[in-house]
Order: sequence, then structure tokens, then C-alpha cells
Amino acid sequence: MRKLVVAVMFLMLCISGFAQNRYQVNAGDGVQIDYSNPKVFEIADISITGLVGLQESALLALTGIKVGDRIPIPGAEISDGIKKLWSQGIIADVQFWLTKTEGDRAFIEVRVSERPRIQEAKIANVNSSQESEIIEQLNISGKVATPALIKNSEIVIRKFFIEKGFLNTTVKTEQIEDSLFADRVRLNFDVDKKSKVKINKIYFDGNESFTDKRLKRTLKNTAEKPRFWLVSKLFDEVFKTNPNSIRNYVDSSYEVSKTDFKKFLNDNVKLNFLKGSKFISTDFDDDKASLISFYNSKGYRDAEILSDEIVKVNDDFIDLKVEVDEGRKYYIRNIEWIGNFKYTDSVLTEKLDIRKGDVYNRQKLDERTQFAGPGGGDIMSLYSDDGYLTFRIQAVEVRAENDSIDIEMRMTEGEQATIKRIILNGNDRTSDHVILREIRTLPGQKYSRRELIRTIQELGQLGYFDPEQINPQPIPNLADGTVDIVFDLVEKSSDQIQLSGGFGGPFGFVGTVGLSLNNFSVNNIGDWSKWRPYPSGDGQKLSLQLQSNGRRFRSTSLVFSEPWLGGKKPNNFTVSLSRTSNRTIQPITNDLLGFLKATGVTVGLGRRLRWPDDYFQVQNTIAYQFYDVFNFGNTLGFSTGQSHSLTFNTTVSRSNIDNPQFPTYGSQFTLSVNATPPWSLLNPDKFADPELSEEDRYEFVEYHKWMMDLSLFIPLNSKFVINARAHMGFIGTYSDKTDSGPFERFFLGGNGLNGANNFIIGQDIIPLRGYDDNIIDPVDANTGFRGGVVYNKFVAELRYPVSLKPGSTIYLLAFMEAGNTWIDFSEYTPRKLFRSAGFGARIFLPAFGLLGVDWAHGFDSDDSFSPAIQSGSQVHFTIGQQIR
Repeated sequence: MRKLVVAVMFLMLCISGFAQNRYQVNAGDGVQIDYSNPKVFEIADISITGLVGLQESALLALTGIKVGDRIPIPGAEISDGIKKLWSQGIIADVQFWLTKTEGDRAFIEVRVSERPRIQEAKIANVNSSQESEIIEQLNISGKVATPALIKNSEIVIRKFFIEKGFLNTTVKTEQIEDSLFADRVRLNFDVDKKSKVKINKIYFDGNESFTDKRLKRTLKNTAEKPRFWLVSKLFDEVFKTNPNSIRNYVDSSYEVSKTDFKKFLNDNVKLNFLKGSKFISTDFDDDKASLISFYNSKGYRDAEILSDEIVKVNDDFIDLKVEVDEGRKYYIRNIEWIGNFKYTDSVLTEKLDIRKGDVYNRQKLDERTQFAGPGGGDIMSLYSDDGYLTFRIQAVEVRAENDSIDIEMRMTEGEQATIKRIILNGNDRTSDHVILREIRTLPGQKYSRRELIRTIQELGQLGYFDPEQINPQPIPNLADGTVDIVFDLVEKSSDQIQLSGGFGGPFGFVGTVGLSLNNFSVNNIGDWSKWRPYPSGDGQKLSLQLQSNGRRFRSTSLVFSEPWLGGKKPNNFTVSLSRTSNRTIQPITNDLLGFLKATGVTVGLGRRLRWPDDYFQVQNTIAYQFYDVFNFGNTLGFSTGQSHSLTFNTTVSRSNIDNPQFPTYGSQFTLSVNATPPWSLLNPDKFADPELSEEDRYEFVEYHKWMMDLSLFIPLNSKFVINARAHMGFIGTYSDKTDSGPFERFFLGGNGLNGANNFIIGQDIIPLRGYDDNIIDPVDANTGFRGGVVYNKFVAELRYPVSLKPGSTIYLLAFMEAGNTWIDFSEYTPRKLFRSAGFGARIFLPAFGLLGVDWAHGFDSDDSFSPAIQSGSQVHFTIGQQIR
């Protein structure tokens, strides 16, 4: 103790001596200063020397001493002047000199040394984006390089990396004098992030109602490192503890409680390989709030976190210790409705779906009174869907006794609001009428939240606006009981340039160039002011596509679509023209040996239905295709001749997805029937003739084709989405006197981009990742036609969005799928499927559509096909289309 007192006294004396020396007045040559007997002088002159960038007048004003002042030297005025200069933080050293005296007149020189300013800062050992972000946060360029500023900068840099999980980050600062400016320095911050710190184990204390394992599941972003210590634990228990009793250990039976067994597994097994175990402080703060929300949802309204502690295991791992106070579990006792006139207590209680005796769940209470989700079903939606825009409800806990809570539902219904105006902003390219015809909340109607949500969905599906930013704002007009709805829209490009390619069997490489104008306007062709850069704004679609590999194959198509024929109802009118030619060329002489030419026209008319609900649409089309064949093998069942295909199609579809690029909920359903006239029934004598030539048999194409596609989107949380799909198809004929020919058959395998004849005779190329392109194509033994007439396919995908920006929607996926096709319905075996699994990524670019890549592994083989189907891994690329 004596030594400690002596050391403290010595330190205080040193500090005192330093302070006296720091604030003393220095004497010039021939000048005497009596520190024990200060003398009052009149300041005859005071100047500041040693300045580089600072102004002398400003510093003199800071000292508080000016010419003409009478002050004692040494004295408090001098000390105060030095302190004021030091307090600015811009001076590295300051000395007061009494240079000379003339009687009672004193001449003073203040000698200073400026602190340099920061010319620039560099952050070493970080990437460029991190350096830019840190420098922006520091914002120290041009500031004085004080020790406090440098220390604070180091703290900011450490905090930046600590928030990213680098808890052991160290920062060292080096000042380098600037060679061009004497009063400037460059700061180099040397960052050593070290490795990210991971969580070894998480411990809970005070939890009696829930196990540690259950509470850890509430921590969505804070997880322990994976571990599997089961084998080593058993080894330690059996082999090391008592090596001679292995047989007894195996043969004996031990009674182990369920709780002890769970604890044993929790301590030694953690298989969260898909979940990161890095410690991020901000994520941990969010997860602590989630933990309390979990307790609240189970009736523990008073639950709180008493403390949380980070325990360092080593440089790479930490343990987390969380102490909770669960409090008492509460139950609902009485619910009283106050202020309700529109609906009775019994109706509101039924809608609330919370009964006396239920566990008190604040989260459910808020959901059932406010907004349960897009589908509604809550009290707020009940009123807001009926025009009560200003309706308010508050659940107030009025009494808590023992374990019971009484709640009052305090409501203000207000008046029903009528829509007065629809205000559109941001649609510089798209005409107002294109938007207004999709809006379901029109002036004069009662306000409805449900219809407003439906409007958001349908505007998003147009593809002209960023669906993530469609957020209409109701603005009530309390004076007249009306409401204005403002749509602030963000337009995005919906046009696409298609550049793709694939190997089409005998065609070789087939390139595709296409241009799709998805917001075209025929009416604006003559108005040059509406060319942006083409006549646009009316929501019509114009698509032009060219496919070719040179002289051998060429296909062109033109499609025009008007979604609101007549402008009053959503009647979709479509017309398309196509021309395809495939030539056989002599390789040496380049002479034409044969050809197949197809010319087609299609006209369609569709409309929305009101039953079963207004998500349904029906589309009817009629298509005519003319085939001209010369010396072209057996592609159409004959080598030379002509054939006609007249097809009627009816397609019923339903879609209520929220986003066409990355749906997070909803479903899509399509049932399509393609049918030609029953030529074999209209002219049975012709097809009964055993001498009927193949050219005459296939002069008129005959078949009926049924297709069904179902896609369901299920959100798992705010990010992950499951997409489950089922696809089925069947092709048949009207009599046993003919067959469907090679038309419309099913080929499976690959990414669905490639096919030998799908360009000409409409074959369906069904993707099945993990297998070679089109390899699943059974051959009809009687006709020699390739491809099945029945197919099944089932897909399950787990999707995760990386970016949902309108300029580029990016998401990752993992999938399992299975499918097969059969040559005859009698061979149909729905359990015999080719299975595969894998993962991939998708990018939607406005100009090019979808770009995708998948890695898949096929699990099944079959030697009955030619070539044989082999199991193994495949990489698939997709351009311009979504894999169905």
C-alpha cells in the first residue's frame, strides 16, 4: 500500500510539473521573468509565428489577449490563452514568449506548431467496395488529424467489420507527410480482419417451459456451428472409460429418459449445414427480439431477456449465454366489443377466431384485428373491404388477474368512403387508359382494400411497371366522405431482344433472333411524338422472330396481340403468321435434294371469366397449316406431297400469382385442348381402303391433344419460396383406322430448347434436367414415328431471391423432378419415371428475358432407348424461356 501511495504521489507531481511547464511563459534574450512576483505589463505587440494554413487574426482572437491590455506576466490570462488554443485541437504545440520589455510595455510572440490536415485516407487489406463504404462513413478528408479523430476512425473501421462477424479486427494507423503540401498528411489504416468469429454453442438460462433446442429455432440468423460428436462421445464413454466392458455395454439395457436423450443429441449433434454460424451482432439483436416474440405468442406476455453474454472460446469461436425470465403464462378471459354498429359482437367474435380460454397470443391478436395478409380474413379487412377507410381498432388489455386477461376491442367505424379520383404518376410511356382498364377501384365505387390488392397484382402482371414499387396511397377527403387513390408507378422496359441457340438434331446449330415489343400501339403509328422509340403505350404486343442455320433451315414468325379488343372488355385478340422451310442439301455440290415447307396462320380470341372466379381466362384459336413436301423422307408419313392441318384450340387458365418474374404466392393452372376435324369419321370409306397411300392418309392431319399444367407457389418465410409443378399430356385419334402421325408428340430430356422437328410439326420438347436433350423419345414400332403420345412430369423447386430489382431479377434454386413419356396409353405407367435433382440460378434481364444455368444429376438408366439413356450429371443452359 505504501508503495502504491508513493507511486500515485510521484505521478501527480509529474503531471503538475508538466502542466506548469506547458502553460509557462518563456523569456527572450535579456528578459527576466519573476514567477514568484508577477508584474503587470501593457501589451505593446502580440504576434503568432509558425503558421502554415491558419489565419493569425483568428488565433489572436482565440487567445483573448490584444494590444493595449494590461495583464500580469506570468498570470491567468496567459494560461487561459494557451488553454483556448489547445482546446481547438488544431495546434500541436504552443509557447508564449516575452521577447522584450520597454518599461511596463511587453512584446509577446506566440510560437505555434499546426496539426496537419488529412489529404486522403487509404484502407489496406480490404476490397474496393469496402474501402469506398468505409471512407464514406469516415468523411475525414480535409479535417485536422487530431489523435481523437484518428482513434475514432479506427473505432469506426473496427465496428464496420465487427458488424460483419470479424470480432477480432485490429486497425493500425500510419501518418505520412504529403510531399506537395506541408500542412497535409495521408492516413493509411492497416486493417487485419482476421477470420470471422463463429458461434460454438448457445446456452439458455431461466427457460423452464421450452428446451434450449426449441429456443434456438427462434434464432433465424444466429446458429451454432455444425457438429457431429456422437461417435467420439460414444468412443469416450465406452472405449476410454472402461475398455473391458464393451460387451456388457452393448448387451445391457439402460433406462434413459426422453429429456436426457434429447439433451444428449442437442449437445452432440447439430446438422445445420445450410445455416451460417457466423456471429453478426445486428442479426443477434434481431433474433433476441424474435425470441421475445416467440414467448409472447405462447402466452408469456411478460417474458424478457435479463442478460446476454459473449464468452470467448478462442480466436475463432465464441459461446453465447442468454438469460431469460419467462414470467407467467396468460390466457384470454373476456373480450368486449366497444364502438361497433355495423356488425354484431357475435359476427366480430367469429371473425376474430379467438375464444375465452385460449392462450394469450399478442401476435395472433394483432393479425386477427389488423391485416392477416393479402387474403384478408381479419377485422380490419372486414371493414376496409366494405368502404370503411377510416376504420380503426385497438385491442386494449384492461385487466390482468392471476393468469387471466380481459381485453376491450375499442373501435371507430367512421363513414363509408366513395372513390373520387384515380391519380396516375410515373407512366410516361404507358397510356392512362391501359392502366385504368386494369384498375378495379374506379371513381364512384365504394373503397375496397381487397380490390385494391387485386389491382396491384394485375398491374404487376402487365410487365410495364416494377411490381415491388406498386404501392397505391389512399388519400381520404374527410369533408365529403370520398377518397383519392394515388398510383406512383415506376416504369420498366418490358421489350425483349431474343438471342438464343440450340442444336436441333439433323439441323445442327439453330440460331434465333427475335424482337418482342410488349407495349405496342397501332393507333400511334402516325403520331411521331408517341414513338419511344417505336409507337407505344396501348399495351399491344408485336413479336417478330427469325430462326435459321443458313440455307438448310429457316423459320420466320410474326405475332400481334390486342389484349382489349374494342377497348371496353378484356377480350384478347391474337393473329400470327409463320413460314418455315427445311431443305436437304447435297454436301459436295450444294444442290437441293428435297425440302419441307410449312406456312401457317392462327387467329385467336380470349376473354376473362367471372365463374368460378374472375382469375380464370379462356382462349379460343383456329389455326391452319399447309405443308409442302418433296423428297423429304418420312417426316410427315410420306416423302412427297402436300398436307393440311386445321386445328381448333380451347385453353382455360387461371393465375393469381403476385409477380411474373419471381412469384412468392399464388398458383397457375392451364388446361388446353387441341383438336382437328375427325376426318376419319367424316370419310370412313377412304380410311377403310387397305390400298390407301400414305400421302392420302396424311393429306389431312388428324388428332386431339390434351395438356394440363399446374404450378403452386408457397412462401416458407420472407425469402424462400417452394414451387411445386405437375405437367401432363395426351394425344389421341378419333378412330382405329388412323393415327396421329408425327404431329405434336412429346420428347423429354435436357433444357427444352432443342428439337429436330418442333419448329415445323409442333412437337413438344419437355425439359427434364439431368438427361441428354430429347433422349426420352420412344419409337412407334408400326409407323416409325418418334416421340410419346402420353407424358407425365412432376417438379419441386426451392427458390431464394438474390435481387428483385427491376433491372435484374436474380434467384437461386434447388430442385427435384421426374418424368417420362410413353408411345401408347396402354403402356402408361405413372410410377415409372426418370428422376433427377440439382441446383441452378436464374437471371431476368428486361432486354433479353430469362438466362439460366442448372446442374442436375439423373438417377435412372434405360437401355431400351436408342441411344440408351444413361444416369449421370448434366449442365443445362436456358436462354429466353422459363423451364416448365
